[in-house]
Amino acid sequence: MTLTDAEARRFDTERVMGLIGYGLLFSAIFFAGVPGIVGVIMAYSQRRSATPQLREHYRFQIQIFWIGFLLGLVAGICGLWALADLLGEAWRDELHSDVQVSNLTFTGRIIGLFIASGIGLALMALWSLAAPAVGFLRLATTPRPVAAA
Repeated sequence: MTLTDAEARRFDTERVMGLIGYGLLFSAIFFAGVPGIVGVIMAYSQRRSATPQLREHYRFQIQIFWIGFLLGLVAGICGLWALADLLGEAWRDELHSDVQVSNLTFTGRIIGLFIASGIGLALMALWSLAAPAVGFLRLATTPRPVAAA
């Protein structure tokens, strides 16, 4: 495909914006998700005006964010549910007296919820690191269209 100089510059600018978006999504796991929110806002704002090739990258960035968010949400709900069950059991067993850690009862449901929470967090971490890295590499190795002479 042959492009004008202006179209080639636009492609370069969009590619840089896409690479920044992947970088923000990658770093989100280290900064409580804040860079991911910035990255997904960038992807939503850029996807309509982008070329079809870059539009796919913005769509993938949005997908990365929401899948990671849902995995984290499920992990958090499972963890909080397990903790609430554990403290609820301790509270009922002690009849409103001091709760002793040694008297806590870990039922199968509580253990299962903690395991589900851990698996969800591990999947979220793996997805949040691997998917943006793959997208970044795909975009970085995309050949620049040739400008018309």
